[in-house]
Amino acid sequence: MAELFDRHAEDVWNHAYRLTGSWELAEELTVQAFQAAGRRTAEAALLGDHALPWLLALTTRLPRPTAEDGAPAVPAALADLPRADREAAELCLLGELPPARAAEALGTTENDVRSAVDRARARLGRAEEER
Repeated sequence: MAELFDRHAEDVWNHAYRLTGSWELAEELTVQAFQAAGRRTAEAALLGDHALPWLLALTTRLPRPTAEDGAPAVPAALADLPRADREAAELCLLGELPPARAAEALGTTENDVRSAVDRARARLGRAEEER
């Protein structure tokens, strides 16, 4: 687990920051992600070089800490997407994973991830136009 942490903690924190927009909440989410990974060490050990997409998917699926005002700390335009679409978008658009790696981490097909990302981009575009 220490090697997994040393290798990927910065990437997981960066992803958590993109999800929350807060340094403090990113720290909290990163800790939760590695605690959850620690409970699943056998699964992590089998992943080898594919551990980062798994960790980012794990981070994406964790309950999000809330900001001090009680509002969920999640990009608003993505918040209303169906869960599968939101997770794919967060991994590809925020986590910068290629669709094939995101699909592997989420246990779905690359085409499903690409479609979800396209829907998310359209939603983000509409949100931008409304501002």
